Amino acid sequence: MLKVHFSTPFVRRFFKNKKLMSELKPREKLLESKDPKTVPTEDLLAIILGHGTKGKNVFDLTKEVIHFLRENMDKDISVADLVNFEGIGEAKALQIISALEIGKRFYKQKSKMQVRKIGSGRLIVGDCLDVMQTVPDNEIILAFTSPPYHNAINYEDQIKKLDGEIRYWERKEISYEYYKNFLTDRFKELYRIIKPGGHNVVNISPIAWKGKRMALPFHFVSWMESIGWVFKEDIVWEKEIARDRRSGVLMQHPYPGYYYPSLVAEYVFVFQKQGEKENQNNVYYFRSREEKEKNKLDLSDYQGDKSKNIWKIRPVAPQENIHPCPFPLELAKRTIEFYSYKNDTVIDIFAGSGQTNLAAEMLGRKHIGIDTQETYINYAVERIKKWVDHKNNTA
Repeated sequence: MLKVHFSTPFVRRFFKNKKLMSELKPREKLLESKDPKTVPTEDLLAIILGHGTKGKNVFDLTKEVIHFLRENMDKDISVADLVNFEGIGEAKALQIISALEIGKRFYKQKSKMQVRKIGSGRLIVGDCLDVMQTVPDNEIILAFTSPPYHNAINYEDQIKKLDGEIRYWERKEISYEYYKNFLTDRFKELYRIIKPGGHNVVNISPIAWKGKRMALPFHFVSWMESIGWVFKEDIVWEKEIARDRRSGVLMQHPYPGYYYPSLVAEYVFVFQKQGEKENQNNVYYFRSREEKEKNKLDLSDYQGDKSKNIWKIRPVAPQENIHPCPFPLELAKRTIEFYSYKNDTVIDIFAGSGQTNLAAEMLGRKHIGIDTQETYINYAVERIKKWVDHKNNTA
């Protein structure tokens, strides 16, 4: 009879390589598993607990706790509930509660989101704060957006007007402090997901608030700097057509003190997330020469207003877009061409009708667009699909 000595190097290597997952300790299972979903729930909880208690091993303890959790899934489980189990102190209870709460939050965020894949991008219905929390750190090279202008437009009622439910929409009153916190929370999360050296470009303009013009763009710059964004450029988007009649006041009263110029400009501010080193404060330090050549810009019309920080671009006419205040496609195109390379990912956290996403698709970029209004997202998807279909049919 052949005798096998388990001390021989060959046998030790054989059993090390052939060890079944069921024989591994919980930590080893998770480390060796290519898919964490295959690891039993009991083993995941055992990793948190670490050990059992006198007269009860960790696996028996986890079975009891998991049974309790499943029986009480619809209730708020507290630290006091968990410390009733012998072997679970306050520290372990806090770890379990924290893990459960993180899982719940991500599940709720994902369940509320509607993701529409189109072309090289994704259009998502949801709050951009929730959506961005599912994106890894330092993932995206460029953000371009135009945030909602405080209380200037009631987007929910504007959708109802489009659907014929109401004839007119009214402004929704919110405090300026609430608006500030709304924006800073979202641009702080955006800062996390932008690559070091990448940019955040924002189209914004002054707003009317209680009968006065508020210097929103200038307040906004200080809000962004408090987050960590570095101010780089200020570009003025000059519209060819004025939609207001402020300048007519002086015509009626041709005296000093009656001057109110028509509003034909908005700001485009460029912010950057600093690179880890001085020579990495850009989006090209890691590009090959071949990649740079493939992204070489056509400068045939560069000596016009593109070379200056005042861009004269026609605004979008009301009949051209269902959104009440879209920026021009040309504005998005210039920003994307100047601050990203092909196959980079561009994000618009207040996507609206999808101008940024359409421009990114046209320019060979990956893209993400987020908006709370499903009507706008559906409209954006239709527009991009139409362009993608036309491109495929003419290829």
